[in-house]
Amino acid sequence: MDLEHSTWLLEGLLERTPGTRHALVLSRDGLKLCHTPGLKADSADHLAAIAAGVQSLAHSASIEFGDGAGGVRQAMAEFYGGLLFIVEAGAGAHLAVITSPEADPGLVGHNMNELVEQLGEHLSTPPRAATGTA
Repeated sequence: MDLEHSTWLLEGLLERTPGTRHALVLSRDGLKLCHTPGLKADSADHLAAIAAGVQSLAHSASIEFGDGAGGVRQAMAEFYGGLLFIVEAGAGAHLAVITSPEADPGLVGHNMNELVEQLGEHLSTPPRAATGTA
């Protein structure tokens, strides 16, 4: 999937989900892959790093306190002025959304998962190959 098409799909998510402000697809290790235009490049990099960290912590909690499989359906952080939602979006990728405090968490989660179900194979990132020699 090309960057322009991915950005258009993320914009569609924001348009049909009241209270959403920004959306971003990131790799498991925190690199931004695409984001909505309202999110500046530096802020997108910062959000990607934050989302990767939150998702990693949620994965660790799942291993320790869940069923041991290490699966995370969704991670969410509520902060003064908004909410951050993160869902897996295919192998090696995540979808992060920032909302206003008034957003309906159920609708946000539903629409994010709907997008991932429809396009999960396109929103995944294969593992990067090692470059150079030791």
